[in-house]
Amino acid sequence: MLCARRYAAAAEALKLAGTDFERREHQSRLSYLLQSGLLEARREQERRQRRFPDDFHKALIEKDGSIISRAITSEEAELLQYAYSVPCIASINQLSAQAMGDLADLFEGWSQSDLTDRVNVARLLGWADGLRCLADAVGQAYTPPEPGSGSATSLLEFMAERMLHSR
Repeated sequence: MLCARRYAAAAEALKLAGTDFERREHQSRLSYLLQSGLLEARREQERRQRRFPDDFHKALIEKDGSIISRAITSEEAELLQYAYSVPCIASINQLSAQAMGDLADLFEGWSQSDLTDRVNVARLLGWADGLRCLADAVGQAYTPPEPGSGSATSLLEFMAERMLHSR
């Protein structure tokens, strides 16, 4: 979360930059903080996943089947939710704090479907927790830096935009 807070501060400084040199300096800092945050998040998720039972590792991490073939316990569901609640730092350069909160609400809503199995309920709730944590870290007024020309819209951006216009 330290990288997220610093990223938000650097994004704000970029908006206030008066010269091209200052903008390049802030862009470089943003890139460094994003890469550092991605590394930090990957290591934290790996640390949390070490506590998974063996069949979870095979199905979820090694991608050998997407659904656990047995009923999972409440404790295992909590482990899954905790592992998937590592904040999605990659979305910090795409989503505002408001969009992060909206997506968290969407994921939480999907988790309530009777068609969603317990593994995916835990995943969705973890993603919602992670997005809310990230939104808290960057602050409610946070907006990401303007994307470069020709930047493609991410799936998360598309979903957040659709949610905003469907209200």
